[in-house]
Amino acid sequence: MSGQPGLLWHGPHPEMPTGYATQTAMLLPRFKLLGYRVAVSATAGQPNHPGFWHGIPVYPCTTYADVGEDVVGPHYKHFRADLVITFLCTWLLSYPQTWRDLRTVHLTPVDCDPMSMADYQVIADTGGTPAAISRFGEKMMRAGVEGRAALDPLYLPHGIDTKTFAPAPDRDAIRETMGFAGKFMVGLNFMNNDRQRKNIEPALRGFAEFRRDHPDAFLAVHALNALPEGFHLQRLGRHLGIWDAMSMSPQYELVTGMIKPADLAPWYQAMDVVLDIGNEGFGLTGLEAQACGTPVIRGDWSTGPELVGPGWLVTESEPYWNEKHQATWRRARVGGVRQALEDAYAGAADRREASREFAETYDIDTVVDQYWRPVLKDLAGG
Repeated sequence: MSGQPGLLWHGPHPEMPTGYATQTAMLLPRFKLLGYRVAVSATAGQPNHPGFWHGIPVYPCTTYADVGEDVVGPHYKHFRADLVITFLCTWLLSYPQTWRDLRTVHLTPVDCDPMSMADYQVIADTGGTPAAISRFGEKMMRAGVEGRAALDPLYLPHGIDTKTFAPAPDRDAIRETMGFAGKFMVGLNFMNNDRQRKNIEPALRGFAEFRRDHPDAFLAVHALNALPEGFHLQRLGRHLGIWDAMSMSPQYELVTGMIKPADLAPWYQAMDVVLDIGNEGFGLTGLEAQACGTPVIRGDWSTGPELVGPGWLVTESEPYWNEKHQATWRRARVGGVRQALEDAYAGAADRREASREFAETYDIDTVVDQYWRPVLKDLAGG
């Protein structure tokens, strides 16, 4: 074993079709280039047998405990790690004693106000170092929860690959090929696995109201049509009278994880605006769109204001109590969504260049060099 410091990344297999996995896939090779030994302790995507991804060891999870907590300690010892970084919804960690003997950083998405009591409890019980992935999350952590001690988090934001996600040299040709020529295209890209956090219903209702005055508006939906925990989008679209104006991404390729970031870039490029108004711990979709030159609409809550760039905010919302997290999410009001779409209809074409410029500030190489490099040197050496 070399003298290089070892980083154990407790997160998903890098090839899984999720935002967590794509972030993992970008970060780990760059950590290697910084001189660290790197391995994955899989929370999902690598059950019951070890493997490798681009030469990086991937330790398995098992079927006996959720998110790999039963084996992360032995993985840490076997790899001779100097630091483990957890990358998942922190509140999913259920065995605090597992982490007390490990040097741990919890990379924590914060999407509610105040921060989730469940997240806070995990950090307090495990003794791990919290790290915020957004300025909103940093603010919530520093505010503390219900009179409990404030946290002092690191700030380690997400990044995007601005080479893969970039403006198209011939956007009109892409739109023509996709059948979008002459249409005002609104994009929705989301995991259809909940009915509250992403604000999908008000997004669809707002689009339905907007389209009554703009029959040239169409909605491109990059999501599975139906999942048990989410919406049946075809039924909802028919109910709202917009199903004929909805273009769904290919379902087989989506459900099997065949659509890679490079395949998704033309979809973003073809949009006039992307609607991304959920309660987000970060919100990669909005930045990927802007990197492709497409402005976004975000909510005036959670990470929306810091990541909207030159786009538009939905300013009308109401509070929604989340019992699990003992905190507030925001539910967008339909009228606010409609108004933001009206604003985008009038001005989206003029904000494409500025959107790209904003997204470039979150380029993954910039993020690693500016934020990750000094933190890893301080915590793990090297």
